[in-house]
Parts: sequence; C-alpha cells; structure tokens
Amino acid sequence: MTIRDAKQAIIQAIEPIYDNREAVNIATLLLENLTGLSKMNQFLQKQSILSAEIASKLTDCIERLSKGEPIQYIIGKAWFMELELTVNANTLIPRPETEELVDALIKYLKANGNKKVQILEIGAGSGCIPIAIAKYYPEATITSVDFCANALTVARKNAQDIGVDINWKQLNFLDKQEWGKLGLYDIIISNPPYIRKAEAASMHTNVLAFEPHKALFVEDNDPLIFYKAIHAFCENQLNKKGAIFLEINEGLGNETAALFNTNYSVEIKKDMQNKERMIMAYQF
Repeated sequence: MTIRDAKQAIIQAIEPIYDNREAVNIATLLLENLTGLSKMNQFLQKQSILSAEIASKLTDCIERLSKGEPIQYIIGKAWFMELELTVNANTLIPRPETEELVDALIKYLKANGNKKVQILEIGAGSGCIPIAIAKYYPEATITSVDFCANALTVARKNAQDIGVDINWKQLNFLDKQEWGKLGLYDIIISNPPYIRKAEAASMHTNVLAFEPHKALFVEDNDPLIFYKAIHAFCENQLNKKGAIFLEINEGLGNETAALFNTNYSVEIKKDMQNKERMIMAYQF
C-alpha cells in the first residue's frame, strides 16, 4: 500500500462521519503520526510503500476512526495554543473556543501589569488552560484542581514536558468542605461542565461515545451548578478587585452572567463562531 492509497483508505472509511475537509485533515495527521512525514512530504512521497508494520497499525487506526474515536485519542496528543499535549480518554480534547478564553485572560494580565498574580483554574483535564497561561505569562502562580486522579496524571506529564510549574490539587470543587484546601486568588478561570444532558442528542458521536461525560454534562434541572459554586467560592476566596474568566453554555449566557451581576462588572463575549461562549466578571 502506498501513502496515497493509505490516505484514500482513511478518507473513505470516515467520510460517513466527517465532512471531506475534516476527513482529509485527519488522514494527513494520522499518516504524519505513523510515518513521520509532514503533509508536504506525504505528497512528495505519495508513491512510497508503507512497511508491513505501519500498514498493520494503519488498519487498526482506521477501524477505530470508523467507530468515531477522535484522532486525538488514537495518536495520544492534541494541540492547544501551539503547545503539544498528551490526551487520553480521561481528558477532554482541547477546543479552539477555550484558546480564546485563555487568550483573553493573558491579554488582560498584560494590560493590567499583574506581575505576581495568583490564579486558580477549576477543572484541569489535560492541563491545557493552566499550562498555556504559565507558558505565555510565566509571572503567574497557578493552582489547578480536578476531581479525577487520572486526568491529573496526564496534566502533570504535560506540564513537565512543556517545562512549567503548576500547583496541582485533587479535590471535588462542588464540595464546599474542600475549599479550605485552597487559598486566596486574584483570578479564577474555568471551563466547567455546562452541557445539559438534554442537549446530548444533538452532539457528535465522537464526543458522546469517547470523551469523559463528567467533564461535559450537568443535570438538566441545575445546569449552572458549577457557576453557582464558583460564585460562592469567590465571595471569600477571590481577592479584592479580582476577575473571573469562564467558558459557558452558549444558550445560557444571560442566566450565567446574572449570577455575577452583584459586585461585578460582567461582560459576555462571543467566540469566533459568533456564539456567546465566555463571560468575564470584574470585581468592583
């Protein structure tokens, strides 16, 4: 099998799941991972024959892809703000809209000259948010929490690989009794679970079948449970003139912002898809 044949086989297998453009990108990424050849070199060497070992791995990968498994889990890595991160089934795959949230925070920090800022990130997952902040704003001291020990193992590895220091803590943020393990902070940032279970029917199979549901979904009757907890936490553990940066459910922007209307100046921010995806709350 040539590289060209392999790419066509991947695309053909996954076109029922993905549009053609995304299928081509996935095929290119998979072949780069298997062969070490860049997109350009895949084209230049399209008639090269794959080894039996690589062809066997490719067959397994195509089977996994055809079942909807995300390419990021198959190759074991994803990219966030130009940083390569390890990911697996214990962690969400980083999204572009979360990059926008982190970018907004970094711009805020640089504009305000907050040199020795204390930041708490809630819901570490792969560690993409705190690691990116630490990489691009190294003056910050960052604590990140998650209830999942396996996710924190991935996050610690990513921080070590990229060369940043994060204070990782395993705790259930919804349990107020655990807040005593945390200190006082100037900034809170989070991409908490916010998708109502009723919304699952409209979601892609590769998300529903493979990504960790506890990091995605909340009960329909209390979709703002994490935002309420964050608001309550900030009453005593956000420093004066602090700020909160949150990713939100696009259908609950006003409801989420309303939680912070007292004592905060609140901004609802749209993402590149023109969806209400973030709120920034600045303490008076």
